[in-house]
Amino acid sequence: MNFGVLTGGGDSSGINDFLYFLAHRLENEGHTLTGFRSSWLGMVNNDAVALNRDMLAPHRHTPGTMLGSERKNPIKDQQMDLVLASLEDRKIDAMICMGGDDTLGVAAHLAELGFNVVGAPQTIDNDLRFTDYTLGYETAVRQSSSYINSVINSNVGHDKDMIVEVMGRDAGWLALATAINTPACACMCPEGPMDLEEMIAKMTEFKKRTGRAGLAIVSEGIELKGVDRGELRKDAFGNVYTAGVSHIVGEKFEQATGRKPRVQVMGYLLRGGVPSPADVQLAADFANEAVDLALAGKTGYMVTKLEGRMQAVPLKEVAGGKKYLDPAYLEMQLARLLA
Repeated sequence: MNFGVLTGGGDSSGINDFLYFLAHRLENEGHTLTGFRSSWLGMVNNDAVALNRDMLAPHRHTPGTMLGSERKNPIKDQQMDLVLASLEDRKIDAMICMGGDDTLGVAAHLAELGFNVVGAPQTIDNDLRFTDYTLGYETAVRQSSSYINSVINSNVGHDKDMIVEVMGRDAGWLALATAINTPACACMCPEGPMDLEEMIAKMTEFKKRTGRAGLAIVSEGIELKGVDRGELRKDAFGNVYTAGVSHIVGEKFEQATGRKPRVQVMGYLLRGGVPSPADVQLAADFANEAVDLALAGKTGYMVTKLEGRMQAVPLKEVAGGKKYLDPAYLEMQLARLLA
């Protein structure tokens, strides 16, 4: 069979290992692999390259995606006919699409058009339904906690409170995990329950109790009551760019306490770094399970590790929904685990 692959949405560490394991398995069994550049934009433009394990081997244990990515929505742009034309021209028998809910939403639509499609979950946000963990999340947590823990003593030494913003869109998985793995005394997630006033109170109480500057983790997708951020930019899938909210938090914190904090937006630093062993293993599991599904003709499914075991769930059930932190669980974690 002739397989195609694309990697869409925001990249993360572990994608290149996924591509390598995919090529390795397919070559061993006599199949071919074609990679479409820049996600769905490459599908629209018929921009592709033949992949094999020897060319992919040097990209192992590196962040990013060698195929590139682009927030292109061929459904919105009414270009699915060009996607199908590219598949026909390249003589692709099955597509494996790796990405988050936007990428997998288009993959689900392609499956409904009758093509053999398998999805694989990848996003540092860890917000895809029917997954324990998405590829790249564990490495992103390691990145954020490593960066923060390497600089926190400097902040304490200068008696500077620190407010750190992490990605995650409107899900707080990355923020909570970062808070747990650092000496944070406050954490604001989109799901709540901690609002700005409580965060300031936690930081103030920590300073009074310990005599040290505090650390607050802020998720980019939080909403601040009474703060109008104006019209925010959106991508091709309608996602709002919310980065930078921590600067507003920092200003409000200074107004309330008279202490000017250091504000750090982690941003794309969280997409970098050598993939963790757990993410490399997940990449291998996803690659092999995706091949199994495609060879069996089980189209329109996403491979996943759910409840500790490999499974397959319909793409149409994954797309259009998010996995959020349960507010009760989040409140319990914040109460028990923060400094």
